[in-house]
Amino acid sequence: MGRVSVAKLALFTALVYVATIVLQVYTPATRGYFNLGETAIYAIAALANPLLAGIAAGVGSALADLTTGYGYFAPGTLVIKFIEGFTVAYLMRKLAPKSRYWLARALSVIASVATGAAIAAVGYFTLSGLSEITSIPIQVGGFEVTAFYGKIVIPSLVWLLIGVLVTVILLYAVLVRSKENVSAAASMLVGGTFMVLGYFLYEFFITNPLIYHAPPEQALVEVPINFGQVLVGITVALPITSFIREATGSEG
Repeated sequence: MGRVSVAKLALFTALVYVATIVLQVYTPATRGYFNLGETAIYAIAALANPLLAGIAAGVGSALADLTTGYGYFAPGTLVIKFIEGFTVAYLMRKLAPKSRYWLARALSVIASVATGAAIAAVGYFTLSGLSEITSIPIQVGGFEVTAFYGKIVIPSLVWLLIGVLVTVILLYAVLVRSKENVSAAASMLVGGTFMVLGYFLYEFFITNPLIYHAPPEQALVEVPINFGQVLVGITVALPITSFIREATGSEG
């Protein structure tokens, strides 16, 4: 790797790190957090080759976990964000030619429907019926205190409606709002879907049951939050990628 590439990697990694720590919203159910890291990852994917984008995304995000109190997520973040950055950069180049416009639209539909179906299925089979809602116990003066606790009945139909709503929102965001940049939007949506799935699996099988001793199914709580990150990332990064394409004269 030449000096120029090393300098770019350092710069891109720093950008991902800063974007990830500048705003963090804690998620009690999974001990994770909402952040703006996707905005930097998606913009960098338009500038860097897949390997460079993947490394910057993984290392920058993992460093953010390590330095802001979320160290347990760092190993998973390193892999998940690498895959996300690599995928977005790779697909941006593969889908850029206008001759592949149909493929970008097809991937958008598949990713949107798969996301909505996954949320509906997980909710339908694991979170329907009687559910307990409780805050994380905290230690106050040597005593364990729970701020709130309650029970709620969630009909199965609710999760089916949520799945449909998520699908419609994603399709609208990519195919309608971003129709002029559908190749870039499709790339970001697919990469973002991998990110959401990766964190769900990491929280379900590792952090929740093994580290925090919390119900694994609580990992589902962060799914819509992570998709919020994806949508924010797409919204902010698309104008940047459009400018990059116009400045470089690339098509797509």
